[in-house]
Amino acid sequence: MGYQRFPAPDELRDLIEHVWLVESAPVRELRQEILIPNGRPGLAIALADPGTRHDPVTGTEWPNAASVFGVMTRPHVLGQVGTSSYAGVEFTPWGLAAFGLPALVDEVRELPDWVGAEAVAGLVAELRAMPFGATRAERLVGFLAARSAGTEAQQVVVEAVRAIDEVRGRATVAEIVQRCGTSYSTLYRVFRQRVGIGPKQYAELIRYYHFVGGLLGGPADAAATLSALHGYYDQAHAARDFKRYTGVSATSFLAVQNGIAALMHGRSVQDGAAVHG
Repeated sequence: MGYQRFPAPDELRDLIEHVWLVESAPVRELRQEILIPNGRPGLAIALADPGTRHDPVTGTEWPNAASVFGVMTRPHVLGQVGTSSYAGVEFTPWGLAAFGLPALVDEVRELPDWVGAEAVAGLVAELRAMPFGATRAERLVGFLAARSAGTEAQQVVVEAVRAIDEVRGRATVAEIVQRCGTSYSTLYRVFRQRVGIGPKQYAELIRYYHFVGGLLGGPADAAATLSALHGYYDQAHAARDFKRYTGVSATSFLAVQNGIAALMHGRSVQDGAAVHG
């Protein structure tokens, strides 16, 4: 599999964190990967066989053809059959607002619904004709730059995100407010308007990202670690500690992990029982 990442140009760095490209050889059987929420909206365009995007809790499935998605509050499962070739961007947490888009929290909007089917078809044709690398990334950035509404990021939101990211989500509300030099009511209103969620929930997502991402990307015995955690948080007195560490409640964590296990393995990671339906 080939993967490349490119920084956004200076003029768009407040809106786009990076551009990414991925290509892999054709696969005959369904390949699934877990996408952990990291507090960032994104965009993905399929240049070969489009895959699928699945919410393991609600069961909602979207085609992974050409779409914009907002901040996720739970993991999604990506499915792929055939040739995988994608071009995409990761926006800053507040980036969608600068393109005149709503926050789209836990939602996906098809790219043609935003810019029109003809524009998307033209872009896909151009990207396919370009080699895998910087020129393809630059074309995608140019396409987005032409559609920026020119809205400047509010510094209080930028500072709050920085304060939370620097400590991997382990920032209290009081610490964030002090860092931003404003009241919580003002911070919450502006942050929610631009990001779609409040700063406290954003901090929880970042904690979740680092915790669960570490488990899923960790050693081979990560499944055993998850099972041990399930046994731990089933004890009522541990629920508060679990949320403080992971960023989500024990119930939410279990629901998401079981949903993913049902999709990928037909099993529950809690007890190994088969999941039907």
